[in-house]
Amino acid sequence: MNYHDDNYCRSCDTIVRGVKVLDGQPCLVLADTIYYAQGGGQKSDRGTLTIAGREYRVLKSVHDENGDPVLVTDIPDPDACAGMPVHCELDWDFRYTQMKLHTCLHLMHCLLQKQLGHELDNPLTSTIEADFAINKYKNAMVTDADTEELEKELNALLAQDIEVMTWADENDARYRYWKCLDWVIPCGGIHVHNLREIGSVHLASHTKKGNRTFTVTLG
Repeated sequence: MNYHDDNYCRSCDTIVRGVKVLDGQPCLVLADTIYYAQGGGQKSDRGTLTIAGREYRVLKSVHDENGDPVLVTDIPDPDACAGMPVHCELDWDFRYTQMKLHTCLHLMHCLLQKQLGHELDNPLTSTIEADFAINKYKNAMVTDADTEELEKELNALLAQDIEVMTWADENDARYRYWKCLDWVIPCGGIHVHNLREIGSVHLASHTKKGNRTFTVTLG
């Protein structure tokens, strides 16, 4: 089991399979993990692990050389934990905000393409921070008035009961897709199940050196 199987799972009990060293950093390998490994602009999950009655922090979840998630923790002797049962707790508030913002970025991208009347290249930069997210586009010809209209359209959709779907490619489970309405985007991140979960948002944009940056903030 991992975070794609149930991205609303906040805790689980599993086993420490062992330890891998990545770039000189010992990383814990769990049999099951609820911690999203950083990628695609979305921040890594964080949380806690309880092993033998002691609580430790999950500092970061990253991908190993095979693309599988492993954990950077503050456990002083990770090797001693191999084979031991572990209780995992997710920092849910942080995760849920990331899910909302990630979904917002995709939805904004699709609405922007609709507004401009043509497909856009992938953003130069796509970043999700703790409380806001940005997409930066090369030469996106958008005015402040366009941004205001885009914000209205975005909030109109977020007020509706609209399903968001994600699934794995049938030939490669590590390659995934996001879908909302008729829009489909390749994405390995995690998202809310329904747009109404997000609530209202504020959208701002500015141009610098010909690049347009959009900032989404949850309302």
